[in-house]
Amino acid sequence: MKVTDLADTIAPNTKQKIIGIRPGEKINEILLTEDEARHAKEFDDFFVIEPEHPFWTEKHLKNGKKLPVGFRYSSDNNKEWITKDKLKKMLKEI
Repeated sequence: MKVTDLADTIAPNTKQKIIGIRPGEKINEILLTEDEARHAKEFDDFFVIEPEHPFWTEKHLKNGKKLPVGFRYSSDNNKEWITKDKLKKMLKEI
């Protein structure tokens, strides 16, 4: 969800001032790097990064799909976005 959509949903009458990116801020977040993806598995709605320790074997996590080489999960390639309506529904449920 875009931050501006979040603000519109939670505080619809609040004035917003777009100031642009500040030093040190990121436009996108990398949630799973290419290096982490080598040791990760994808499940229906989450990822698991498996440890690189000798005690960890395939029997610990049998399900899940291995990720392709070079896979990276970040906000700029996310295909699932929460809409304003979806957020309103989620808020009503809590």
